[in-house]
Parts: sequence; C-alpha cells; structure tokens
Amino acid sequence: MKNSKLNKYLFLTILSLILFGFACSNNIESEINNLELEYLGYEYLDEQVKIYVKNYNPDKYTITLNSLSHQNMTDEKGITELFFLNKGNNNSSLSIKNNIESEKKFISKSLLNPKLNFKQVPINKYFKLKINETGHEESTKTNIRLIDISEDSRCPNPDDNNETMSNAGSCVHTPKTKLHLFIETPKSKSFDEFIYKEQVSDYEFFYGGNYIRIIEIEPDIMELNRFIPDQDYEVTFSITQKN
Repeated sequence: MKNSKLNKYLFLTILSLILFGFACSNNIESEINNLELEYLGYEYLDEQVKIYVKNYNPDKYTITLNSLSHQNMTDEKGITELFFLNKGNNNSSLSIKNNIESEKKFISKSLLNPKLNFKQVPINKYFKLKINETGHEESTKTNIRLIDISEDSRCPNPDDNNETMSNAGSCVHTPKTKLHLFIETPKSKSFDEFIYKEQVSDYEFFYGGNYIRIIEIEPDIMELNRFIPDQDYEVTFSITQKN
C-alpha cells in the first residue's frame, strides 16, 4: 500500500515537472516571438542594399525595398542581414510592416545612397559640416548630420570669468552651444540627440564603434548675444575608429 502511494506521488511529481517545463518553454517561445523588431541601419553595396535588423521574424514582419523582397538573408550575432537587389545603386524606399498587429506603426523610410547624396568626409581627420548638411565616412559607413544649433551662449573671451562683484568679468556663465545631431552606423541604433558643447573644450562620445568628436563652432562670437544666421554656422568634427 505504501509503495502504491509512493509511486503515485512520484508519478504526479514528475508529471508536474514536465508540465511546468512545457509551460516555461511555451512562455520563452512566446516572448521571443513578441520581441519588437529593431531597425539597425543600411549599407549600399555593388547593386545591392543591405538592411540590418534585430528580432526579425518573417512570419510577423514583411520587409521590402522598392516593393521587392530580399534575395538573401544571413544571421550574425543576433543581427539579421537582408540583401536586396538595387541595380544602378539608386536611392531606395524601405518598407517594414507588422503582419500580425496591424495597429503597430508602419515604417516607411527613404534610404539615400551616401556616396551620391552626402558630403564625403575623412577618417581620423577634421572635417566641417553646416546646418542640414550630412557627412559620410566610407570606411565606417557612418552618416553624421548636423540638424540644428538652437542655443549659443559663447563669449568673445571665455577666460574673462571673474565672478567678484567689484571686478566682474564679461563671461561669468558657462559658455556653450546646443547642437542637434543625427548619426547612423550599420548594426547600431540611430543616434538622435541634443548635445551641449562647452566653448573651452572639445566634446567626445562613443557611438557605433567610433569616437565622434566636436571640436569647434564657427564663426567666433565677437560680441555677447550676437545673432548668427543658421547658414553661417559651421562645426568641425572628427571620426576615429576604436583601436
């Protein structure tokens, strides 16, 4: 009798563990299927365009370029690479559609050929961009765009910062400039941020495997609160690869 109860107990325990494992497996699979697609940039090849995405599920998402499906697909370190035919290396139109959740945002994006449309800039050297100008560095496939300069509190002499009441300087605040940058590098989320660059120092940050450096804002401030038209601004940058 005791053996019968023991066997029944063992059977129920094993059955519970199996059912629990099955439920966990289903939950994990469901979580994987529900992961949101991440668009991670593009790259123009010889008569091809390569699209990088993460969490790609072909049953859930339809991705087309110029209304055409991809020719080849590879997976590398969790990132899916989709290869699309593009004879003539023309500018293209990318479409990403969620087939299951129709209320989800439909993505439509123009992909410009950077060699034909953007200013070509060097690696490991200084280069300048104007507002609304995009630079393309070919070896890292990096596109960097200066969208706007919305604040500029630079001083004619930033060292004249004496805060004493008896001999107050002309630049007692922290002189800086607010820039809006948009940067794209394949296999990375796009960088769309506002940055404050102080007048007396460079501003450097790491993105997409590269160091981006903001070096100088031109023209110089000749007098406090001077108005500078957008078309007159020019910013010096550099892109340096991580060693």
